Amino acid sequence: MKRNPVYILLFLLASLALCPACDDENFSANPSLTLAFSHDTLRMDTVLTGIGTATSILKVYNRNKESLVISSIILADAANSGFRINVDAMKGNSFTDVEIRGKDSLFIFVEATLSPQDSDEPIFRKDSIVFITNTNRQDVKLQAYGQDFVSLRKKEITQDTLITSPRPIVIYDSLSVKEGAKLTIGAGTRFYFHGKSSIQVHGQLVAEGTLESPVVFRGDRTDRMFSNLPYDRLPGQWDGIRFHTSSYENSLNFVDIHGGIYGIRCDSAAVDRKKLTLTNSVIRQVSGNGLEMTSCQATIGNCEISNAGNNCVSLLGGDYEFVHCTLANYYSWDIKKGVALALGNERQDIVYPITMAAFRNCIIAGSSSDEISGSRSEDSSIPFNYYFSYCLVNSTKEENDKIVNVVWKKDDNFLLIDKKGEQLFDFQLTPKSAAIDIGLVEDARNYPLDLKGMPRTEDKAPDAGCYEWKEKEEEGNE
Repeated sequence: MKRNPVYILLFLLASLALCPACDDENFSANPSLTLAFSHDTLRMDTVLTGIGTATSILKVYNRNKESLVISSIILADAANSGFRINVDAMKGNSFTDVEIRGKDSLFIFVEATLSPQDSDEPIFRKDSIVFITNTNRQDVKLQAYGQDFVSLRKKEITQDTLITSPRPIVIYDSLSVKEGAKLTIGAGTRFYFHGKSSIQVHGQLVAEGTLESPVVFRGDRTDRMFSNLPYDRLPGQWDGIRFHTSSYENSLNFVDIHGGIYGIRCDSAAVDRKKLTLTNSVIRQVSGNGLEMTSCQATIGNCEISNAGNNCVSLLGGDYEFVHCTLANYYSWDIKKGVALALGNERQDIVYPITMAAFRNCIIAGSSSDEISGSRSEDSSIPFNYYFSYCLVNSTKEENDKIVNVVWKKDDNFLLIDKKGEQLFDFQLTPKSAAIDIGLVEDARNYPLDLKGMPRTEDKAPDAGCYEWKEKEEEGNE
């Protein structure tokens, strides 16, 4: 008998209606089937209390062939811990009958806003996400440290002021030191700058850090861009520190400035009066210029100025002395546009005489074949005076009476130059460095200790740069 195809089609449709997703809807009740997780413990970096964290992701896997129903997903101490979860786009602290098919997964998004505890030290906070599947209990631990902080908004310093704090100071809308006022910053004080905030100095700034307790200027993001890359290693997180024309006699000792658009910017001033003394300090990982100075007088000693999207040091006119400094431009976050050292005495038909730019016992290094850029006026009567002595320089060799005992060589023998793409750098020397023992003792006497506190005048000769190589330290690093 011939079958009517219409009846066959109706029969098949009815069968499908009576047995929807027959091959996928058989959820197993076997208690031996368990879940797997991307993290056993989800750890957040130290977070500022009262401010919501970035979102962390926990992935839940059903590696079994059978589909499962998760009877409950509960944030155990949601009322007190400050953690929050979102399960597959559903907000809440408790979820029931969550289906997860065989060989499938689901996402749980985790955030936290930790309440202040009135503590100078970070406070440990924890919670856990508890999963019940076929009477089987599993959990993933959540951990974070909450750091209380001091907040300053549009703060203006109008009289002599001392700021010192064991807690981070978060700057919103910038900090301004007015003309005639002096701001002194005590050792160990940490400034976290939000957005594009900055320090604008019209008066005087003195930072009194120490080797053990430097003064730190950085962005306020404490989370990570990727699991292996904290935002604190990225440039462009805040603006920088600017010394305006009216500002003189600024002194920064043992400061760490990093992650800004620029590090320090000095506006033009009287060249016969000291604008800035910068010692035992680091300026690193900025998207623009690290140290930018225009027609002023400054002394820079025992400092590392590294990794700038433009120039590590940019000098336009003025009178400067650099002693035992490492200028190293291996900027790798974006396209590197500048060099380790840029010198100029004219810009847009305006002359800026360089009275002197002296570099003693220094390293000038970087990823390109030439790390010095000179922009000299065609008018030879405009001063363009420089002096390099006992330095290691990655640039085109030059011989004249302004160059004394300089090693002209591209030398990348530093401990670490971002080998894993994690923006990690360490410009201490390796045994192969050409900078070892090439310095002049007389120029080291004002800086007998290197940037790590190691003596530099106990062996044959001081090393060029801000770090002294010692064999015993190198053995400890291997």
